[in-house]
Amino acid sequence: MYKHFLISCVFTVLFFAEAFSQKHDYIWLMGNDHPTNSEFSGIVIDFNTQPPDIYYEFRDMFFFQTNASMCDTAGNLLFYTNGIYVANALGEPMENGEGLNPGEQAEIWQDYGYILDQGAIALPAPESNHVYYLLHLDKELITTLNDVISRNFYLSLINMSENGGIGKVLSKNNIIITDNLQLGKLTASKHANGRDWWIILRKYASNIFYRFLLTPSGLEILDQQQIGNTIPHNGVGQAVFSPDGAKYAVYETISVQEGHYINIYDFDRCIGELSNPVQINMIDTAWAGGVAISPNNRFLYVSSFKYLYQYDLWAADIEDSRIRIAEWDGYTEPIGPSAATTFYLAQLAPDGKIYINSNNSVKHLHVINYPDSLGLACGICQHCVPLPAFNYFSLPNFPNYRLHHLAGSPCDTLRSPPLALWGYELQGAALHCTDSSRHDIRAWHWDFGDGHTDTLQHPVHTYTAGGVYNVCLAVSNPRGADTLCQVVQVVVDGVEEESGKRIAVNVSPNPVSRHGQIALDVHLPGAGAAAFVLRDMPGREALRFPLRLTDGRTRQSVSLGSLPAGVYIAALETEKKTVWTEKVLVY
Repeated sequence: MYKHFLISCVFTVLFFAEAFSQKHDYIWLMGNDHPTNSEFSGIVIDFNTQPPDIYYEFRDMFFFQTNASMCDTAGNLLFYTNGIYVANALGEPMENGEGLNPGEQAEIWQDYGYILDQGAIALPAPESNHVYYLLHLDKELITTLNDVISRNFYLSLINMSENGGIGKVLSKNNIIITDNLQLGKLTASKHANGRDWWIILRKYASNIFYRFLLTPSGLEILDQQQIGNTIPHNGVGQAVFSPDGAKYAVYETISVQEGHYINIYDFDRCIGELSNPVQINMIDTAWAGGVAISPNNRFLYVSSFKYLYQYDLWAADIEDSRIRIAEWDGYTEPIGPSAATTFYLAQLAPDGKIYINSNNSVKHLHVINYPDSLGLACGICQHCVPLPAFNYFSLPNFPNYRLHHLAGSPCDTLRSPPLALWGYELQGAALHCTDSSRHDIRAWHWDFGDGHTDTLQHPVHTYTAGGVYNVCLAVSNPRGADTLCQVVQVVVDGVEEESGKRIAVNVSPNPVSRHGQIALDVHLPGAGAAAFVLRDMPGREALRFPLRLTDGRTRQSVSLGSLPAGVYIAALETEKKTVWTEKVLVY
């Protein structure tokens, strides 16, 4: 069961065959909003150059914790948010972009930015070149729970084609769900089809996860999944998918007494489900931390205030694989002892390095230079990335925008042109059509052979006169179109002498395994013999099976004899003509 959360708008369809080079995360924004003092101005890290260009800029937005932004596919900044409002590339509030996350927290932190780690994430609308989804969470103190939680999961929609290309927030603060949710930790991963997006959120103090799928039709809310151990409270931390989307990890710093929880799961990009849960209860003095996974998907890095750990996700015992690769070296910024460059949130960057901020106002980032390497060979360098201004706790929240289709998986369907398949049932003069076409069909066009057409997926058409009709279904997707026609003999009710002369053919299963059998149920009035024929798409005969009919009827099984996988045209042929055709998919 699922439902769609739809926003009414027109998408310009843009199918991208391969999206490996998308640069949606190439501009990182941090820092604050002082209009004249460069040390307290905004910070820009531009990965369009190597090494990245780092500089200050005067801007009106203060980033405290919540931090999300979006570039176009060429790496040009489009918009950004601190959880209070959305700004355009000119640094101005975007039209209708003010007033995000309505409530007490937004009012308190109006001038500084929302206080929520991974409180927002920006995703391109699948198959659109100008529409973007901003997903964001709020933060509330629930006195009955004596805890701070995320209460509302919101969706705001941005159209960059508005206002001469500087964008407009079409709608904002659309509530997707309201529940007691984990605090922040909002992240996403590509579906195995390389186009759609998975988002998962854990319910508060539970082992229950909400699952969402962003498709060209909108945001689908799927069934919940219950798996693994319960996390008793919310804690400061971070969630991350591995770059290949096969792992999901969450770090929660609860308390010194109760410990900290690292939860690791396998993730199925086809169906959006977690499996094989591993929970590590780490006793640590940290009260803030984060996680990131190496580009080769092997190493999980856990930043824990004063310590930085590496776990081997390929190890038989992940917990036992832990290596402490760094301990805070005691460095503080010159402004005072409170500005300690401890370890906090982590983010894998487009240059393949992992950058780590601090849970203080500091002018440096840490960097893991070779995160694919084991142990100290990963090249952790503390406070080695100087910043031109002070950064307050903030680090951008990005998924892996360059993750593509999972080649060879059952869900890798979007690169294929459509395949038209359909069946039917005649009830008197009413033709009930059932579409079974494959490969992401977007449009259907039926021609019933009597001058009438339809665009429904599963139409019912009633003929006004008996006869033989050539019924065709044309389907299309962004990669092409395909058509399948079948001959349908219609007998109008009340014509008694014709009532027993209806052609009926049923082929099952379809699709069928190349090592399997096809069951035929055939009714050819007046025929004593016929042949079931399979031809490949160029028209070469691949199989011929003679049929013996009794009173024009037979039920027989046809062995395929290990035909090569592919699409075939099945036909029923009598001595005089072909009386029926249908596509059969052999896998």
